[in-house]
Amino acid sequence: MYRRIAAVLFPVTALALIGAAVWGYQENQEKNSLLIKAENQYQRAFHDLNFHMDKLQDELGKALALNTRKQLSNCMTDVWRLSFAAQNDVGQLPLSMMPFDKTEAFLSRIGNFTHRVGVRDLDKKPLTDREYNTLRTLYKRAGAIQKDLQNVQSQVLSKNLRWMDVELEMAAEDKAMDNTIINGFKKVDKLSEGYEEVDWGPSVNNLESNQRKKTARLKGKPVTPAEVKEKMADILDRPDTRGMEVVRNRKNDTPTYSVRVKAKNGREVFADVTRKGGHVLWLNYDRPVKNRKLNLEQAQAEAIRFLDRLGYPEMEAIHYDETGNMAGITFVRKQGNVLIYPESLVVKVALDNGEITGYQGDNYVFNYKANRNLKPKLTLAEARKSVNPRLKVKESRLAVIFGENGKETLCYEFLGQLGKSRYRLFINAQNGDEEAVEKIKDQNLNTL
Repeated sequence: MYRRIAAVLFPVTALALIGAAVWGYQENQEKNSLLIKAENQYQRAFHDLNFHMDKLQDELGKALALNTRKQLSNCMTDVWRLSFAAQNDVGQLPLSMMPFDKTEAFLSRIGNFTHRVGVRDLDKKPLTDREYNTLRTLYKRAGAIQKDLQNVQSQVLSKNLRWMDVELEMAAEDKAMDNTIINGFKKVDKLSEGYEEVDWGPSVNNLESNQRKKTARLKGKPVTPAEVKEKMADILDRPDTRGMEVVRNRKNDTPTYSVRVKAKNGREVFADVTRKGGHVLWLNYDRPVKNRKLNLEQAQAEAIRFLDRLGYPEMEAIHYDETGNMAGITFVRKQGNVLIYPESLVVKVALDNGEITGYQGDNYVFNYKANRNLKPKLTLAEARKSVNPRLKVKESRLAVIFGENGKETLCYEFLGQLGKSRYRLFINAQNGDEEAVEKIKDQNLNTL
């Protein structure tokens, strides 16, 4: 009888062992596949960071040599874009346990400084000696950081180091392991401490002071990782939270969670969400967009649907950029008939299928106010007297902007044309002062 039982159980047991081995092999293969994808993502982000820092330093050097104000404005805008790209690269590296906040703050300050210089009319307000000295200091500081990053990159390539080992090293603090990457980034962050010596000017300093105050005023209760997953599933229009990872970021001015979401094509969506209130600060889904099938009106409609899922109604598109078959559409909140420029955000839409490939919403999150005093002292006709009579005004409306002192200012916005160029002019609605002038590029029209 035992022989008969053994004869029956032996093949069953053998099949079970074979099945377990196959399952274990498949699980191991899937795990290895995910590790390879993650490692490739980290390697790409690191090499992109080196590329963007290299280009950023080149553009800062070019700015020192330029004599044409138009070219300088374009150069400043390029530096601003590159600083944002570099911050995004840093956010995709496994550095959550490493103090790298000084470098991120340095990149943010470069972006704020160059953006404020780049958007103003340099014909009326040319670069000052103080600002030129700031650019020269930034060029030297960025060069030192770039050199150390290149050194880390060289060692990563020559030693065939893996980014997947970085967090393991930091957690284990194993002296026997190769700490090249960690030590290299610590040195870079130490260099970035010098940004405090840079004369950024009152506008950037006021902006940062206001940012810290706004962080403290964020609305909402603390959210859990599970709640963050649910929110991401809603805004990404996914049926469930499978394939999502949420980790708590290191301490900084704004405590956040970093989110990683696996996409169907093997790529990943990355985002940062505030721990207080669960506000999405940025989102990035990097994938190639080979074909264009949608027009800009359709792309705008997809962006608006995305903002509705975020819970941001009453947004108006003011301009767009189109690169690589992707449309980057900038929105500002509209309160009644007044545009609130401080509450701006950008949505990137893939023009092949309308997927949302990027979102930057920190300005909206930190500057949002439910109520403002939007009553002007001057009438539209009175404010119009402060406008250059040569400007052919096509459109006018009330708008809130950040003034030179970094504070919100109610203005009349005038859109008009001077010769072959188009301009956006802001006149203070309380005293008639000219607050800002912006030259409108062809892609920055508010008619999509």
